[in-house]
Amino acid sequence: MTIRCSKAIAGLGLCLFASLANAAEWKHEVAPYVWGSSMQGSVGVGDLTAEAEMSFSDILDDLEFGFMGTYRASTDRYFVMIDAIYMGLGATERGPNGLLKADIDMDQVGLEADFGYYVGDRLSLLAGLRYVELEAQVEVGGPLGNERSSRMRQNWVDPVIGAQYSWPFAEQWSLNLRGDIGGFGIGSDFAWQATGILRWQLSPRTGVAFGYRHLDMDYEDGRGMDRFLYDMATSGPLMGVVFTF
Repeated sequence: MTIRCSKAIAGLGLCLFASLANAAEWKHEVAPYVWGSSMQGSVGVGDLTAEAEMSFSDILDDLEFGFMGTYRASTDRYFVMIDAIYMGLGATERGPNGLLKADIDMDQVGLEADFGYYVGDRLSLLAGLRYVELEAQVEVGGPLGNERSSRMRQNWVDPVIGAQYSWPFAEQWSLNLRGDIGGFGIGSDFAWQATGILRWQLSPRTGVAFGYRHLDMDYEDGRGMDRFLYDMATSGPLMGVVFTF
């Protein structure tokens, strides 16, 4: 699959990166991470809708390719963060008594850019944009061997607003809590996210992060054969390495 993203958001990210890279007073962090997520919800293409429930082990079995990482630049009063996710998944779900079988193939791209402002020593407010691109194919087969198939690609941009609380409770340890909401019918009908991250700073340049993340998106567009539905909750523990420069 060729990954495409919004030119506007990609241009914004490049401009932000270029301007921040030239600012010596900013602290920069890059963090590749693994999200041990499970997924539960519905995926619909045309007049076909399939319920999807995949544990982390299921996702590992069905994962074709994946990448996750964040970039963050911060000063005493401001921060900018970019988060990127790509997952290619394929799964098979069965209906009651195993009579119906649904094969789901889904590629998901997520790119988010946030700008934050510290209103206190620990509390910050943020606003940003989340770009989502999904390509889904649903094939449904019955006991008589008759099969139906539908495929569609969709992308949208959600405005996002939220808050973040950071607590350095020990010399090498800190806790970061974040919550945000978005969509508001502009992109998805509604989306919300909650994240808790515990960070252990091994050295001035390297840290290890452990946490939990929940992301819920409810998106539907089109009618008839042009209908696309993605109502999905993705949640689970995460772990990453933070490089500071």
